[in-house]
Amino acid sequence: MKTLVVIPSRYGSTRFPGKALADIHGQPLVVRVMERASRIKNADHIVVATDDQRIFDAVSKSGFNCEMTAEHPTGTDRIGEVAARHEAEIILNLQGDEPLLDPQIADDLIRVMLEDSAIDMATCAHPFVEEGQWLDPNTVKVLIDQMKNALYFSRAAIPGSFPGKKSKDLGGMNAALRHVGLYAFRRKALEKFLQLAPTPLEKAEGLEQLRALENGMRIHVLEIDQAPIGVDTPADLQQVRKMWRS
Repeated sequence: MKTLVVIPSRYGSTRFPGKALADIHGQPLVVRVMERASRIKNADHIVVATDDQRIFDAVSKSGFNCEMTAEHPTGTDRIGEVAARHEAEIILNLQGDEPLLDPQIADDLIRVMLEDSAIDMATCAHPFVEEGQWLDPNTVKVLIDQMKNALYFSRAAIPGSFPGKKSKDLGGMNAALRHVGLYAFRRKALEKFLQLAPTPLEKAEGLEQLRALENGMRIHVLEIDQAPIGVDTPADLQQVRKMWRS
């Protein structure tokens, strides 16, 4: 059973244009992500997917695989184009702005898919440690059931009380986890997902994974201890640069 890892990367970014090529101690961000991804043991093929020649040239110059795609509205659509060119049963969407992500997390996510053929998709999440993150609409939260499947994703502060604070209203419910934007798809699930139209909850929250839930797809959530900072803003980049040398 082959596994394909795709790193979607685009030049344009609302909060940080050109961040894919931002320098991290001598190498572009996207190349640093590829360096880390190359350590994923369960990956049969790893490739950056982009519609920008500058990104393609930077990745290729560094000796890594990169494929040009058409313009797409989402990273998942871009991954779908690349996946159609490769024979792979499991496709991993690795974000192009996570240069500090532990490759073991990706390996564990792939292992979950290999061990349970009933899982359509799998993703990661970890407990919140700061109330500010829980309140931040840019931080995505996920609620899971007793079988570790996603019940709902939201930008809102669900389920209504910051983890660690007692709330009689929660009645013992597990608190929301912080979602990490790493996805593993079974091929048929990815193909099905890309054929579905955007759904009401997806539009309301601005979260395309809700399209899968609204259509009855199963998303398994692998709980991890924590995830490193991603690069969403220039301030994040400065922090990553400091951590890179520490």
